[in-house]
Amino acid sequence: MKLLPFLLAAILFVIPVQHTAQQLPDVEKLNTFFETLNDHDTFMGSAAIFQNGELIFNEAYGFSKEHNQPAGPETIYHIGSITKTMTAAIILKLAEEGKISLSNTLADYYPDLPNAQNISIEHLLRHRSGLVNFTNMPEYADYYTDEASRAELLDRFREYGSEFEPDERFEYSNTGYVLLGYIIEDITGLTYGEALEQFITNQAGLNRTFYIAESDSENFADSFALVDGWQKLPSTNMAIPHAAGGVASTAAETAHFFKALFEGGLLSPESLDLMTSITDELGLGIFRIPFYDKFAFGHTGGIDGFHTVAAYFPEEKVSFAILSNGLNYVMNDITIGLLSLTFGHDFEIPDFEAEETEIIHLSVEEMAKYTGNFISDELPLDIRFFEQEGKFMSQATGQDAFPLTAISETTMKFDPAGIVIEFSDYKDGRYHAFTLKQAGQEFQFQLEE
Repeated sequence: MKLLPFLLAAILFVIPVQHTAQQLPDVEKLNTFFETLNDHDTFMGSAAIFQNGELIFNEAYGFSKEHNQPAGPETIYHIGSITKTMTAAIILKLAEEGKISLSNTLADYYPDLPNAQNISIEHLLRHRSGLVNFTNMPEYADYYTDEASRAELLDRFREYGSEFEPDERFEYSNTGYVLLGYIIEDITGLTYGEALEQFITNQAGLNRTFYIAESDSENFADSFALVDGWQKLPSTNMAIPHAAGGVASTAAETAHFFKALFEGGLLSPESLDLMTSITDELGLGIFRIPFYDKFAFGHTGGIDGFHTVAAYFPEEKVSFAILSNGLNYVMNDITIGLLSLTFGHDFEIPDFEAEETEIIHLSVEEMAKYTGNFISDELPLDIRFFEQEGKFMSQATGQDAFPLTAISETTMKFDPAGIVIEFSDYKDGRYHAFTLKQAGQEFQFQLEE
């Protein structure tokens, strides 16, 4: 299981089949839906929809910077793991040009990495390399905002080794996509940003899509968490996630990228077929996403306080993107709302007045009884609770910290991922256990003594 607010987490949603005729999206209700979310401090960001080649919805909500600087449709948001779809497309284009083969091994480029002679380019693309995902390692939280060179990251990848033999199973790995970015640079002689421009943005006519580490644009949004109002979050140094999560774009350009990928000839039909061939729910840098009787190909992303989802419905010729820089709701539910109103399904805008839960404000002294490192026999990760600048924070092994909101003496929540934490076993002035609830599942944790 992955806790959803963190870097590069994926959400797939399945709704019971119900056939309806395609119709024009309810743009007015879509706008009301997002305005309602924004008015109740549950969403800031932008959303866009293309249908049959036309941009039919493109709006922004909330603010992009501190001091309430308003966001607009031209605001640029970090898109997180949607970057992987672009990286996969570049690799496939290089394969079309005969500059790489998907059967090449990692040993052709980085022979001293673990299992390099047995890991193919396709294994990297499909998250089947076995290489340890470096963003899951505990120390990642200590350096993700700092400078880290390619040599330093490669040293870490060597040190972390492999978890399983290549092609033995699927396990999401940012390590693999960072390596794919390095291989792109090695083959082309370009930086990743230059390769993105040559193979993607120039070809698709994208003017506000950049590899952040190489851009001097000032229109990038900051990200925020809701803790006594929207508070700015630290920013990852994007040279670290690189080709796994370092791109930023607008909602309209992100949706346009998926439209161009499927309609605009970025790849040959054969390459696109390979990209969308599914194994273990995943293609090459892309997911198959079901919705009622339809399906889309797309990707999700999450980095710092940014949460994103974008996809293309090939039968309906519809692409969409939702890019958020402030989320206090479940992105999956927002996506279902957008798609329901796009495809003519019944959808009720949430009544936040009826759903409003009283929030308890904890003093620094009160937070002390919840703090500590907790471990579980049911999940391979620790969760640490701590106070930071007056906020009650949680951090899972190797992942970003996020703020929790208290709604009772024993219950905390993090709405963007649908997480509820219920503390128990209070003795000696502190809690010694909690239950993590998410997506209908429950996991038990105990205080590490």
